[in-house]
Amino acid sequence: MEKALVVDNDKLIVELIAGILEAQGIAVTRAYGGLEALSFLKQENFDIVFLDLVMPRVGGDRICKFIKQSPRHAQTRVVIVSAVALEAESKIAELKPDACIAKAAYPVLKENIEKTLSFLQTKKRGDNMFSAHEGVFPRQIVKELLFAQRHFEAILNSLCEAVIELDTDHMVTYVNPSAQTLLGKQEWEVIGRNFVEGFPPDKAQEVRAVLDDIMTSHTKKTIELVLNYSDREYSLSFTNVIRDGEHIGTTVVVNDLTEKRMLEQERALRERLTGVIEMAGAAAHELNQPLTVISGHAELLLRDAERGDQNLVRRAKTILEQVERLGNLTRKFTSIVSYKTKECGGNITIVDIDRAARADGANTIKIKGLWE
Repeated sequence: MEKALVVDNDKLIVELIAGILEAQGIAVTRAYGGLEALSFLKQENFDIVFLDLVMPRVGGDRICKFIKQSPRHAQTRVVIVSAVALEAESKIAELKPDACIAKAAYPVLKENIEKTLSFLQTKKRGDNMFSAHEGVFPRQIVKELLFAQRHFEAILNSLCEAVIELDTDHMVTYVNPSAQTLLGKQEWEVIGRNFVEGFPPDKAQEVRAVLDDIMTSHTKKTIELVLNYSDREYSLSFTNVIRDGEHIGTTVVVNDLTEKRMLEQERALRERLTGVIEMAGAAAHELNQPLTVISGHAELLLRDAERGDQNLVRRAKTILEQVERLGNLTRKFTSIVSYKTKECGGNITIVDIDRAARADGANTIKIKGLWE
């Protein structure tokens, strides 16, 4: 008995097609979406797959490519059953399915499926695709929408940044070519996997917490993570996808920061080396005044001590205040991470210690590990 997989996000269509096939003595497995279909295809072999073209998350075009590229399914025949069969004719031709049927009224659909089954019994490798478009007509608005869809797909595929899409269960539904390169995996090795479970066990809880936080928001929200792995550093930007006020998924954009960080470190080093001379001038300028005060008060203390003057305590406190000022200045020196200058009169440029010192409170979460 032949085995068929019927895939459509519309359960009614699945049942209609399944009923027609079962009446022909074909064993039918039902899949109500692209992710479920992929799960079946990774575990079982099918003689024929009836596949809707336009579905949420994982469309029929991507499933068709998977089947055609998989050695396991070399003998599997693909029949696209779509409401946009006429409008997407060129795209369907690129996919090279064995047949394409336009969704139509049930009597027409039943007749076209039966014709397709007869055609597939005699079809040989290299034969042209069988098409059945009776009862439908092309619509311009659908063509325009499909064109816009392909336009945005082309943009995503050309991005240098790795783009990963997740559904509400944190399952991966899309990875662009840059993401595949970054992860070192083919698209079908990643699609359908749980994003959280790809991280090391000790970090999976942190990643899940971020995604759960994203899911609770009914407005746009982005959370940034920095991830370190094998001497490389990556930034992950998690943004929720909102439709009609409800969370429907998450987009993760990944950038390799390693080269950028190395350039920044090299530039910072050059700046600090270049600023050595100016730093010496700044130190002399900043330290001169408190040292002068300390020196003067020390001289007065010597005189007052000889006469037993009660101002001794007050002057001692003044000295301590200036010493504390020197301590703060020393701490600023140890916090220098960039090269900032200011004019000091007379065309003299010195290091601006306050601006060059490191700022506190960087609001970045750091985790270790890489999605595998």
